[in-house]
Parts: sequence; C-alpha cells; structure tokens
Amino acid sequence: SLVGSVILVQIAEVRSKARDAQRERDIKTLQDALAIYVVNNRTYPVSNPSVALTGLDPVSQELLNKETLPKVPLDPFNYNNYRYIYASVDGSTYLLTYYLETNTITGKPAGEHTATP
Repeated sequence: SLVGSVILVQIAEVRSKARDAQRERDIKTLQDALAIYVVNNRTYPVSNPSVALTGLDPVSQELLNKETLPKVPLDPFNYNNYRYIYASVDGSTYLLTYYLETNTITGKPAGEHTATP
C-alpha cells in the first residue's frame, strides 16, 4: 500500500539521520582521545598509509593500550566508504575521514567529511 511505503521511507530516513548523528559523536570521541594521546605522548599515532579503524588495527590498538579510549567507535555500517579512516604521516597532525548519509547535520552535506585537530 502507498501508506505502508511512505512509512517505510520515513523510518529509513529517521535511521539514516540517527546514524549520521552517531558518526558525528564518534568522530568527536576519536578527536578527544587523540587530544589526550598527543598530550601524553607529544605526537599523534603515525599511520602512513591511512588505516580503517577497526579496533584491531595498529592505531586502534595504540589508543586502547595508552588508555585514551575504553573502546574504539566504529561506523554504524562499517563497510565500503562507511568506515572511520585515520592518517598521520609524521605524528604532527592527523586526518580522520568519514561519510554522512544525509544533509541533516548543519553545514555538512551527505558524502565525505574530514576532521583534524
């Protein structure tokens, strides 16, 4: 039915918005952990080339081992482009890359986004 289809579309939209809000919270959590890490270690974890944060990758393990995070957040989908990607060539700065599904985060269209210190 048409009503059922409309309801399913609305539910999917609400879920997409919720995943994007979670992504923004996760990136902030990662930035906070990296801020603690750099204060304690005078450098960011080096990862060249970039690495998808999985909880088991070297950067995730470093953040967990240095107790800057109790658990590494993962993208709600965690596949294809929907992963949190970390890169730091020399430890002086970093680049986190992530994707949003919707245009509902103020000032951020759907697609690729980056975060730095």
